[in-house]
Amino acid sequence: MNEAVTKTGADREGDLVLDWKEIPDEVRGCVEALRDKKVEDIRVYDLRNFTPFCDFVILGTAFSSAQAKVARESLSQLMESMGFRLYGVEGGDDSSWLLIDFWDLVVHLFRPETRE
Repeated sequence: MNEAVTKTGADREGDLVLDWKEIPDEVRGCVEALRDKKVEDIRVYDLRNFTPFCDFVILGTAFSSAQAKVARESLSQLMESMGFRLYGVEGGDDSSWLLIDFWDLVVHLFRPETRE
């Protein structure tokens, strides 16, 4: 099991945090792309049974604005290659938080001080 998205130690989040084998391929690809860009503390939340607005949310910690920007660009290229559209980005290059919206999948990247 991949420790970035395991249920172990996630008692307060319960069934929203998925085991690696339960994650769809496109979401798994995003997790791998974030890891390749050294994003840490990655969590995947399954919201399919809770909201009609998106199916999955990924949270991660980026340690600089440059790292978040590179991760955003990598995710955009990956998702577009799989037929997904980038619907929007919130938070600027100097922001301590970045939201990347692929409609059914939303990624939040935080600086460590913001995520706490």
